[in-house]
Amino acid sequence: MYPSHHHGVTILCVDDEERALVVRKMVLESAGYTVLTADNVLKALEIFKNRHVDLVITDHLLQRETGTDLAMGVRRLSPSLPIVVLTGAVEFIGCVDPPDYYLHKLEGPAEMIAKVRSITDTIVRA
Repeated sequence: MYPSHHHGVTILCVDDEERALVVRKMVLESAGYTVLTADNVLKALEIFKNRHVDLVITDHLLQRETGTDLAMGVRRLSPSLPIVVLTGAVEFIGCVDPPDYYLHKLEGPAEMIAKVRSITDTIVRA
C-alpha cells in the first residue's frame, strides 16, 4: 500500500476507540513502521517507560484524560519526542506546545502517512 522505508522507527498509538486504533496500526505498519498501541494514558506511559518509542500519535479525547495530558506526561520523560494529537474538532483550541503536531481525524491515511513521514524523516536523519 505504501512504500516501506522506515524500518526501525517505532510509533506509540493511543486511542480508547479500539477500531480506530486497529486501523491506524494497520495503516502505519503497511508503511513500514513498528507500532505499539495503548487504549489509555496510563498504559501508554507504561509502554513508553519500558520500550523505545520514536513518535507518539494520540487521540485528543481519551476516556477521562486527553492527548494533551499524555503529551505532558511524555514530555516529563522525553522533552524532545515528537507527538501528534488527533482531533475531530473543527477548530482546535489548545496549547501548541507540548504537542508538536495536530492532525484532523477526517484527513485520510495518505495525509497521516505524509505527516508521519515528514516527522520520522527528521528522526532517521538525526
